[in-house]
Amino acid sequence: MDEITRWRTSAAPYCPSYSVAFKAIFLVRALAATFSNISDCDEVFNFWEPMHYLQYGTGLETWEYSPVYAIRSWAYILVHALPAEITRLAMSANRVTFLPSTFAMYTTMLFFSQMLQPPRQHSVKRTFWAIFWVGLGALLGWPFSAAVGLPFALEELLIHSRNQSKKKTVRFRDWRRMRFLRLVSSSILVLGIVLIPLILIDHYYYDKFVVVPLNIVLYNVFGGDVGPNIFGTEPWWFYILNGLLNFNLLFLAALLSFPALAFTFLVAPDVIPNPPSSDGQLKDPLLLFTLKLSPFYLWFAIFTAQPHKEERFLFVVYPLICFNAVMTLFIAQKLAQRGLDRFVTRSKTAAIHKYSRGLVWVVLIVSAAVSVSRILALYEHYSAPIDVYRNAFDMVKVPEPLGASTSTVEGGPDPTMAAPNAPGSTVDALGKKEIIRVCVGKEWYRFPSHYFLPEGARLGLIKSHFDGLLPGEFYEQSESGYPTSGKTHHPLAIDWRWSAGRRPGTSHTPTLMNNENKEVVEYYTPLEQCHYLVDLDYSGRPEQEKFAESSSTSIATEETPDLEPRYLQNKEQWEKLYCRKFLDTTIGAGRNRWVRAFWIPDKITLALTRGQPKAWGDYCLARRK
Repeated sequence: MDEITRWRTSAAPYCPSYSVAFKAIFLVRALAATFSNISDCDEVFNFWEPMHYLQYGTGLETWEYSPVYAIRSWAYILVHALPAEITRLAMSANRVTFLPSTFAMYTTMLFFSQMLQPPRQHSVKRTFWAIFWVGLGALLGWPFSAAVGLPFALEELLIHSRNQSKKKTVRFRDWRRMRFLRLVSSSILVLGIVLIPLILIDHYYYDKFVVVPLNIVLYNVFGGDVGPNIFGTEPWWFYILNGLLNFNLLFLAALLSFPALAFTFLVAPDVIPNPPSSDGQLKDPLLLFTLKLSPFYLWFAIFTAQPHKEERFLFVVYPLICFNAVMTLFIAQKLAQRGLDRFVTRSKTAAIHKYSRGLVWVVLIVSAAVSVSRILALYEHYSAPIDVYRNAFDMVKVPEPLGASTSTVEGGPDPTMAAPNAPGSTVDALGKKEIIRVCVGKEWYRFPSHYFLPEGARLGLIKSHFDGLLPGEFYEQSESGYPTSGKTHHPLAIDWRWSAGRRPGTSHTPTLMNNENKEVVEYYTPLEQCHYLVDLDYSGRPEQEKFAESSSTSIATEETPDLEPRYLQNKEQWEKLYCRKFLDTTIGAGRNRWVRAFWIPDKITLALTRGQPKAWGDYCLARRK
């Protein structure tokens, strides 16, 4: 047996069992739910807030949920609301348990698990499940995730594979026709399984016929002047930088996977792994692996070409990044072994192969260390908002109706529990609760949803320098439990808590909403109506110190209104309840991109910044005095 055959037939690498893999992933997800920051306000306002409205009857509404546009599916919200409701019943004292949404990423991973299997002639199982997971992610989640399925369709039509079966072998000239018919029939079946229920659910909540996936495509592709580009654009290298931040060496390896494959095919084609099929070996491993590497490149190319870019758009191909990176590491290891074999004797070949595998472990360990540094930096530098709102769940006091016991805060009476009809009262003469407003100004985009506020408390938006469209509030039911206008309650109709009759905002058309990112001033809350305030105050900036006195007394002229005063400096009006430090990226060590992106020991930080330490701001929850 020659050396190449020996290392090809060596023991397979370690592969964790399903149980071990599930437990590891569950642990990571649990830690992420506990410590991760809110990375995208779109996820909060487009998914968490509508679900809060479905569960509790209150929430913020974006223009995407207006029946006029209807580019978000209530079916998707309903699917996630069911496990959230189970969580609510199990942990009713605390609603902060909801995980971020990575639905399309999960369906992509399940789809790719089918694509990793070799094509078969007589079995439709692989084809159906691959199309099902792509279709589920595209129709229920995000239509553009269907792009990752195109290479699978090409593989079905280009890669021929015989397999042992009691059925008659398909003639070679007929296999493509059979595969094509199988793709079409599976696609039609998946459309019926996924799209029809989705349309029915959205019709029920929107009270009109809508096809949300089609609306999303029409808006993003044919939106013209009101398309997604008006909500922010990024340069072409945005995803490269983002991928390097989140995957570091492995993202670079993923980008190099196809060049590595092509180079290996030219200089050492026998190094390319040849996955066995049931009849022996596939004839063209280069084409096979090109198709399996291409979903990541296809996704990356499509979204790099789009002016509008967001970090969450890359979530879909996270599993594919890992696969492409592993392919590069495998090829690099085999090429290193082949190169080193020429300079050593046969007796040392086994040791050389062992050391080459060790090099792969070095890359993985370094990548893991950099990733841990990134995680620690995100938590230390930017976790203040999520921690402040988590404490706000207990610190924000919602008054009880008359007759209930009076609450106290820090040993004294709760100022929000004023007597009926008193100035600033939140309880009227009939004992009815009034809304407690927790307000934000410039920090609106870090709000982690109403799940972090107690029932009876609402977010209030204060005018800041941001002049785009902010969300409004969903239309709510009346005190009797039914809407005062809009849908009429019928005694024989379905009347459950999440029904469209009890959630009239799903079909109500807001009159002020627009899809042009134009500011709606009616959505702002006057400062005098705010009972609590969440704000970020920087104390080390020279310009902040210069205007600290005027800001602390809320002094501004009509010609130069101060839209973002230092509210927390006004100690006559606001009392700080809870504060956490937040990195200032404009002064001190925070200006260094390496210092703010990764956790670095203080001594090294001082060396990188020529003795400048990190400067911090105060991210606080305050109560009106």
